[in-house]
Amino acid sequence: LYLPCRPGALMCIAFVDPGNLEADLQTGATTGYRLLWVLLWSTTMGYLLQARQILSPGWLCCLPSLAARLGVATGKHLAEHCREQYPPGVRHVLWVMAELAIIGSDIQEVIGTSIALLLLSRGAVPLWGGVLLAAAAAYTLLFLERLGVRYLEVVFELLIAGARVLCSWLAARLATDRGCRAGLALPSLPRAAIPTACGLLGAIIMPHNLFLHSALVHSSRQRPRADHGPAVPQESVLYYNIEAGMALLVTLFINVCVISVFARGFFGRGGEEEIGLANAGEYLGATFGKHMVVIWAVGLLAAGQSSTMTGTYAGQFVMGGFLNLKISAAMRTLVTRGVAICPTLLVALSARSDATRLDTLNQWINILQSVQLPFAVIPVRAL
Repeated sequence: LYLPCRPGALMCIAFVDPGNLEADLQTGATTGYRLLWVLLWSTTMGYLLQARQILSPGWLCCLPSLAARLGVATGKHLAEHCREQYPPGVRHVLWVMAELAIIGSDIQEVIGTSIALLLLSRGAVPLWGGVLLAAAAAYTLLFLERLGVRYLEVVFELLIAGARVLCSWLAARLATDRGCRAGLALPSLPRAAIPTACGLLGAIIMPHNLFLHSALVHSSRQRPRADHGPAVPQESVLYYNIEAGMALLVTLFINVCVISVFARGFFGRGGEEEIGLANAGEYLGATFGKHMVVIWAVGLLAAGQSSTMTGTYAGQFVMGGFLNLKISAAMRTLVTRGVAICPTLLVALSARSDATRLDTLNQWINILQSVQLPFAVIPVRAL
């Protein structure tokens, strides 16, 4: 099961990137536990949104992802099918929307990396300097591409494992109370929490992740078929969905822990509107010890860098699929990060050492991702 299923390790990175961490701490600080049900169902829909049951003998319990199923069955990913199935006007709109989602995600990765460097250097590296270093750091993992995508997946799995250990430790320090369980089970959406809920939805279900997942399964050793009807290689699809489900359970646990920690520390105590990625580390340091600032910053840095690579792969697949244009990972990173760094650098220069404006930009990008979502969901459901 382990060897043919590793694409899910890359797919789940989008569920714990800096945008997710921002959405989690904002959700916990401003709404407490009341939006945990949004997190639960967003993660569930991130898995089931692309799925339908294959009602064939022996496979009644299989709930395969349509994105993975599309790639396994046809040998072509979602962007390639959009180019072949839709007229030029429609596919160009879909391409632009996918690129905007990827650029928005890359901005969040730059923000996360710059704030992490600010914390690790204790203010010696200003925000604008962190933004410039983030632009250069995007190339640090590109050399692994020459070794193969499997090596990247191992690195990302180790990062996720580290985050899981950290969150397990935090969860052990904070006893789960009745409010957390009620937040998961009982839907509640105050009017003032609607923007926060939209941001949480956009952070969890990333539009470009659908394109990425359909392409990553090309590493399957199963022979692709000419159509994606009943003759789908069921065993491969089952493996991909088991692996994706296990990975998403881990990310759900991480996100619940982050929301719970900041709900306990900030909700109802005043000043929750000012909480962000930077002063979140200060809170953890004051509560659990100074070493937690370093742990938080390292985790934020790891999330930003790993998300950079998945965004690069998604961008390659999107551009290659929609435009039939082949581009190297280095060139794709240069283009995407070059576009993303401009608005981020302007905000960082205006903010100086205050990361509040970067946090605000991060929140708005999460809302933008929820608006972009239909432009990826509709094609994958239709195809």
